[in-house]
Amino acid sequence: MALTATGIGSGLDINTIVGVLVDAEKIPKEAMFDKTEKTIDAKVSAIGTLKSALSTFQDALEKLQDGGSLNQRTVSTGESSYLTATADKTSQSGSYNVKVEQLAQQHKVAGINVADPSLPVGEGSLDLTVNGENFSVTVGATDSLEDIAKNINSATDNVGVTATIITSDAGSRLVLSSDTEGTDSQISVVANDTVGTGLNDMFGGANLTELQVAKNSIVHVDGQQLTSQTNEVKGAITGVTLSLTDADLNETTVVKVELDKDAVKDNVQGFVDAYNSLIDTVDKLSSYDADKKEAAALQGDSMIRSIESQLRSMISSRVDVGGETVALYDIGIEADRYGKLSVDSDKLDTAIEENMTGIEGLFSTKDTGLANRLDTLVESYVKPTTGLIDSRNNAYTSDKQRLDDQREAFTLKMEQLEARLMKQFNAMDLIVGNLNQQSAGIVGGLNSLPGVVRSQS
Repeated sequence: MALTATGIGSGLDINTIVGVLVDAEKIPKEAMFDKTEKTIDAKVSAIGTLKSALSTFQDALEKLQDGGSLNQRTVSTGESSYLTATADKTSQSGSYNVKVEQLAQQHKVAGINVADPSLPVGEGSLDLTVNGENFSVTVGATDSLEDIAKNINSATDNVGVTATIITSDAGSRLVLSSDTEGTDSQISVVANDTVGTGLNDMFGGANLTELQVAKNSIVHVDGQQLTSQTNEVKGAITGVTLSLTDADLNETTVVKVELDKDAVKDNVQGFVDAYNSLIDTVDKLSSYDADKKEAAALQGDSMIRSIESQLRSMISSRVDVGGETVALYDIGIEADRYGKLSVDSDKLDTAIEENMTGIEGLFSTKDTGLANRLDTLVESYVKPTTGLIDSRNNAYTSDKQRLDDQREAFTLKMEQLEARLMKQFNAMDLIVGNLNQQSAGIVGGLNSLPGVVRSQS
């Protein structure tokens, strides 16, 4: 009769014995799997931190690539209520006396008044022209002034006309306004009736009233007159845009343009801080703690060594700016033996005063400028999908998948080992049990033989 429980025949704790034997092979291997997985996870986390740091550095480079932030201007107009002003990097420092003689204004025309703007007015079309461009709006037999206004404003080919309905004591009328100021943007309307004369009676000829004359703006800069189609005047002063708000030929506004030195220094310092922050991250991810005898996740990694090497090479290079080579050192930025940058404020002030073109060119010269070259370098690492970091992440993902496959195969192997040992020990247990039974039978038979003297207890 077969045994129904392990260990009955032999008296051995087979479950414990098998468990110990399986664990002896399983535990070291699982520890190795866990260590490998921890290493991969640490590298994935570290490479993510590196990518984030590179992207942050790239954000800081962006504002330096076109040079605008390194050659900013401040513009003051005092407490003037006649204009505001902005300036780009092409403007020159100076002071200018500006008078606003006339503001530009939009052209406005209107049809005749009607008692009820919701009633139909005619059937046909309206051809509207602004500054040589035109579009047409169909007027249906049931269309009211409200419908016409809506159709004009929603027309996909509208060339710059806004329609509104104005209601007064005299009734309601459709008002057409040019979207831009100036005499070039005058509105003309041609009414085309297909049934009756309703549209011509409202908008044709003398029935179309001019509510507001189109005007150009007129300004005087240091006594020189300039006429503009709009109230945003460009070109009167190189690199300066004047936004006119009121007019009085007897009032003078002093427009003062200056280089924004503080903005230049802030942006240079911003670059230095962003670079140092990146170097801190690189150092942390590739460091080795001698006291704890612990290596950072990317210690000795070829990618991080390459990044650091390329960064240091680029910041020490010189850039050709209009025939003159300029380096960070020339504008007061120095690197210490650890690769960290610092700013010599006095030297930077001198460079701003004497060589602003050199500062701008050092960073923003197309292709060869430091900000552009560094951006290209960083992009090669952080570019989605095809960047080196994403490629490395894909490799880590593959490593993780292989590890999972190995775990799964090893788990199956351990299950098979456990089943095999249990089978072997149970077979042994059954044999031992049978032997014990046979031994007991033999002893019993011998004891029952004649002449056998049993020992007395």
